[in-house]
Amino acid sequence: MQSANIPGRIKLARKMAGFRTQASLLARIPGWKSSRLGNYEAGISTPSADDMLLIAEATGVSACWLMFGQGPIRPNERDLQAVRHQNLTHAMDGIEEDRERLDETVKRLRISRKRLREHLDNPFLPITDELARRLERLLGTRPGWLDEQHVERDPLFLSFPEEMRELMMIYSELPAAQRPVLMATVRALKDSLQSA
Repeated sequence: MQSANIPGRIKLARKMAGFRTQASLLARIPGWKSSRLGNYEAGISTPSADDMLLIAEATGVSACWLMFGQGPIRPNERDLQAVRHQNLTHAMDGIEEDRERLDETVKRLRISRKRLREHLDNPFLPITDELARRLERLLGTRPGWLDEQHVERDPLFLSFPEEMRELMMIYSELPAAQRPVLMATVRALKDSLQSA
């Protein structure tokens, strides 16, 4: 199972945007070779910040969420099902390889292996409140845990200084039309500090 990392978020963003295939998303990003997106989704190569922004714009997700797994998935919106899917994927990472743990997991969740696999493969398959609460009990977490994003699991995000993470969050949550204003303000501040 793919953990909730950059390749996993790129694939999830593509599926949530309704692009069933990589080719259908590539049609929205002119100039990219077919292998480029495939390499990003497979984790073979890591996209640049500019490429992450192009993917975010083409799929309608927040650039901050796409890169770091932090903040709302879509600007000015919290997509509950996508958050639940991301957390389920992370929680189940490695369980399929351990037959005993898998048997115990599906028994306690009261679903079949096939149904669990469908939930992991399909971000559009709704995770009901009842299943979410059963998973939380299985994991020993508090009610509502599955409905929240947990950035502490993303090592890339944590590798950045706190101020940079905050700035990424601010940028991500702004409407697209206001982002250039923030960037112009930051650049003006930088220029004034350099000339002082």
